[in-house]
This record gives sequence, C-alpha cells and structure tokens, in this order.
Amino acid sequence: MPTLQLNGDEGEMSVGMSTKHRSGFTPALRRATAEDHASVDRLVDLPRLVERGYYAAVLGGLIEAAEAVEAVLPGIPRALWVEGLSPAEVSKRAAIDAESSFLDTLGGSRPNSPRVYDIGRLPLTTPGRAAMVGLIYVYVGSALGGLHLLRVARTASWWQTDREQSLLRPYGDQLHARWRAVLDAVDRVDAKDADTAIAAARAGFELHRTALVEHLSAGSHR
Repeated sequence: MPTLQLNGDEGEMSVGMSTKHRSGFTPALRRATAEDHASVDRLVDLPRLVERGYYAAVLGGLIEAAEAVEAVLPGIPRALWVEGLSPAEVSKRAAIDAESSFLDTLGGSRPNSPRVYDIGRLPLTTPGRAAMVGLIYVYVGSALGGLHLLRVARTASWWQTDREQSLLRPYGDQLHARWRAVLDAVDRVDAKDADTAIAAARAGFELHRTALVEHLSAGSHR
C-alpha cells in the first residue's frame, strides 16, 4: 500500500537535501526514530486522498497535530532564531487556518470534539534547545511528506487549483531553506543532549500518529 512520507530520504531528496551524507547528529536521529516514522507512514493510503472524506480525515488529523505543536513554538530558544528557526519561521498558522476553512467548504467529516493532545513526556514548559530541535525536525519534516500527499490530492476533481495556502505546502517556496536550517540545527546537537532530542522527535511522531488514527477512525470514508 502506498503510504505517507512524513519526512525521510524521499522527502528530503525532493528538495535536494538527503540526510545520508551528513556528518553530524542528523543520521543518528533518523536511525533512532526510524520505526516511529514508519508507524506514521503506514497510516495513510495515498491513492485515497482523491476521496473527499478521506482527505478531510487525513488533513483533520494533521491539523490537530499541528495545533499541539503550534502551542509550544513560542518556547523556541532565542539561540535558534538567528539560525532561521524562530517561532514565526517554523509556524504553519496561516496554512492551518486556510486548510481548516477549506475542509469546512469541502464537507468532509471530522471528529466533532477536537482533542487536546499531550505533546509528550517532554520538559517543554521550559524547553531546551535539544528538545525543540527534535520536535521541529518532525514538524518541519512533515512539510516534505506533504508534497507527496499534495501530488495526489491535487488530481481530485474537487481540488481548488487557486488555493494559495495548504497545510500540505505550509512553507511555500521557503521549504528548502527551512529544512536546511533544521538539519543544520540537528547536526549541532551535543552528544550529551542526544537522548533529549530523540525523545522529542519520537513524541512528535507519536503526536501525528495518534491524531491521524483518531481522525481516520471517524467518519463515513471508512
């Protein structure tokens, strides 16, 4: 079954930035979270994204996950701001709001009571650099996976070709620069902070997995 690429080599290669030949912490983080990543990939059947209800369920889940991450982005340490990873640069707020409006017009079913997700067992009330970098790795990386979903969804008869904002392409032409900044920040994670970054990335994958499972389990698309 074709699946979602939340991030990973195919997504990274699509913007010219594979992790395979990086010498910092990025390859280790990728290996450590490979199964977490795969558990999300297995959830989405790409060909079905041309179905209104299925698209609404998938995007509803991604919106829920994004909202949980958006809530902690103000805690990004200022040291990351100068590296191109300020809250404003990482945020997908405009795309989230536009996608929510689009789903309302599309008429697909979503859970009636949005769930408030726990971002994970992380010290994100006073986030450190490593924890935020691990989380951002997944959050920005999901935009790479969005490109794969977008290629299928935009072939649907109901797709609005004039949409300027989509959660499947939240950074527009800035994705290349944003992902490079993420990989550079990951590469600079100290060895002593490796476990923290890995735990944060795993929590990010689990957040997406939980939200997608809930939304894909609801509605008439099943």
